[in-house]
Amino acid sequence: MICMYICKHQMRELRSKNDNSIGFVDPFIVFKAPQAVWTPSYETEVYTNLMRFFVNQKEKQKILFPYNFE
Repeated sequence: MICMYICKHQMRELRSKNDNSIGFVDPFIVFKAPQAVWTPSYETEVYTNLMRFFVNQKEKQKILFPYNFE
């Protein structure tokens, strides 16, 4: 959770410097769950949201995922 806030801070900092070379994937948008149970339609929505992020950020040098893999 802390990593996500650090990435949000980094996103704001880069925007204030007008640096557009790094993109971020927002997990709250990609993995928003309308229901608590994993269904095939939810899986399709996650895939669609993730692909939309990649397409929108195709010009970026790096795309970061704000996750903590500890």
